[in-house]
Amino acid sequence: MTDDRLKMFVQRYAAQDAPWDTGMTPPEIEQIVAELPPGKALDLGCGTGTNVRYLVERGWQADGVDFVPQAVATARARLADFPPQSCAIHCHDVTRLDELTTLRPPYDLVIDIGCGHGLEPAEQANYARAIAALMAPNGTLMLDAHQPSEGRGAGWSPAEIRRMFAADFEPVWQVFSGDTTSGAPAGWYRIMRKT
Repeated sequence: MTDDRLKMFVQRYAAQDAPWDTGMTPPEIEQIVAELPPGKALDLGCGTGTNVRYLVERGWQADGVDFVPQAVATARARLADFPPQSCAIHCHDVTRLDELTTLRPPYDLVIDIGCGHGLEPAEQANYARAIAALMAPNGTLMLDAHQPSEGRGAGWSPAEIRRMFAADFEPVWQVFSGDTTSGAPAGWYRIMRKT
């Protein structure tokens, strides 16, 4: 990710202007966690650790990655009462997951709630390959992404998501709605890692 993007997120967390950090686990994640047996999960762009904690409380081993130091510090504090083998938060760039040797794959569940859709086009294919490399066969990717819209260049269309993940994943379902914090057109995608 660019230095400008990191700087923007650092400034927004410092100003307590992070509307995406709701402190609540989305119902789509609650649904998938209720459906799957506990295993290993990875939250990309984990922010302050809300979903990592939710997973650990339900018997999962869960790791999170975020590149904003303030968010990572909050997440680590939020998870301090759990044993270290149950969870870990990494301060790292999600576009360089292959360099993060302290992750604990293979993951049965990978979550991306509004993280990847902000990547530069040149970073997207590597992001999809890196996720695939970290996942167990038949693992589940839960992806929440804005769609491009007038006045908003960031986002992924459903066709872009299918293309980006086609080599290693099969779509299971998609649901379209408005983003809960901005109202921007968005979609949830459940995508399964091919065997």
